Amino acid sequence: MDTQDQPTEPIGPQDPEDTQPRLAAVKTAPPPPKKPQISRRVFLGASALGIVGVTGGSIALAEMWQHGDLSVFGKGPVASASAMQTGHLLRRAGFGATPDELASYQSLGFAGAVDQLLNYQQVSDSDLENRLQQMNFDLSKPQEQQRWWLMRMAWSKRPLLEKMTLFWHGVLTSSFRKVGGPANYGRMINQNQFLRTHAFDTFDTILLGITSDPAMLFYLDLTKSTSCAPNENYARELMELFTLGIGHYTQQDVAEGAAALTGWRAYGLTSRYIERNHNNLTKTFLGQRGNFDYKDVVRILTNHPAAPWFICRKLFTFFVYENPTNDDLKPLVDSYVQSGHNMGAVMRTLLLSPQFSSPKAYRARVKSPTEFVAGAFRALNRPGDGLGLPALTTQMGQALLDPPNVAGWPGDKVSALWLNSGTWMTRLNFIDRLLVAGTPGQQKRVMPVDFQQIVNDQKLDSPESFVDHFSSFLLDGVVTADRRTQLLEYFTSPAQSRGGATVSLTNGKAYPLSRIRGTVYLIMGSPEYQLN
Repeated sequence: MDTQDQPTEPIGPQDPEDTQPRLAAVKTAPPPPKKPQISRRVFLGASALGIVGVTGGSIALAEMWQHGDLSVFGKGPVASASAMQTGHLLRRAGFGATPDELASYQSLGFAGAVDQLLNYQQVSDSDLENRLQQMNFDLSKPQEQQRWWLMRMAWSKRPLLEKMTLFWHGVLTSSFRKVGGPANYGRMINQNQFLRTHAFDTFDTILLGITSDPAMLFYLDLTKSTSCAPNENYARELMELFTLGIGHYTQQDVAEGAAALTGWRAYGLTSRYIERNHNNLTKTFLGQRGNFDYKDVVRILTNHPAAPWFICRKLFTFFVYENPTNDDLKPLVDSYVQSGHNMGAVMRTLLLSPQFSSPKAYRARVKSPTEFVAGAFRALNRPGDGLGLPALTTQMGQALLDPPNVAGWPGDKVSALWLNSGTWMTRLNFIDRLLVAGTPGQQKRVMPVDFQQIVNDQKLDSPESFVDHFSSFLLDGVVTADRRTQLLEYFTSPAQSRGGATVSLTNGKAYPLSRIRGTVYLIMGSPEYQLN
């Protein structure tokens, strides 16, 4: 690897007792100790090599750890098929879970858990709404909007609703950078709320709403479109990126579709359809002829034979695995047609499909920066105000409400693109901060994770029970035998400096706090944890 591509070293330890080296290169090795001294550098070294492979594009990180057969994993004592399936569901249909959430969903059975995720109205999220209201976000500012949404994803009792909102945001894209200037930044939060409200609605309703959405009107230039000079940007992207894909329309369809879509104007945070500004000439669009308007365009597109295959492929790729076959997609397409284009029905079919719970899908996608950050916050049940999180997800490669272009994030299509040596290092640094002091820039210092309380509550009486507890909800209890041994060796090796805080297991034996924290850091820094 070129020296310019060498990863920068993670931030220094937050805990003065945490003096273990990380990934910094060492020129001379110390004499072999009598007892193996497992450091973070040694443990994460293989992970760094894996990330470099992804950066070069020659090796997908997921392929290193997921070979189509769960038997390649060594299962710790807490692993079970049920726990693995529930953990997989809550990562893909949400952002992971705390131990209590995992146990609650597991008690419902898989089908029951899917029902609860889809029927989100039956689950109160009033605590989240009250919590967000108390934080007094200024939702007229993009960074505050990003913080607000990240906290929603981290704390919501309706995780699939937030995950679907994230999916739609990556497909029906807009950006605050082209929304009409600072006075109109509020258009982005209104669009976000629309996508949330209609996340499981019919594709028709979603497209009608996004067509009239002020952020979208400005982003793809429908505000510039007139009856005499229709702007073609939205019509083209509506077919190419939102509904059909390349090869299913002609330039003539773009021109005629643009004429049919005229008439919309944005006024601040609202929009209005003005009939006299609409092109009333007869149009021929995708083989049909008439005096079409925007409703006709949406009707024709959602009923086009290519539409269900297009949107179901995007859903399947985002929630299951990449490069699905037509056989994979056929049940979803059937649900789309039979339900009258209802996306909730399609999602139910997807989540209950054999493909979703297959070995091929397990840990098959790299977590996006948003999934990684919100998921870590959620799993550790961390408090905080979210200050600094938007900058961190941006450094990891994903700025919410600001996709790179109208095609969305490349990582949504090929998840290995989320990772390179630099973004992986940012993930490690984020975990280090989260375990000790919360996020950078927050107004009040957050107390470190109270490991003594966790030990007491969970009655953890040995290093093995500690490692297995955290592995159970962070890794589904699926840990290779040699990796579990390394974690235990790190946990039980003495700290390099004497004194300092300790944590006492329920058997009465105390261990350095730096080793306790370090063990969790290593679990969350492992390649397995990077995979969804």
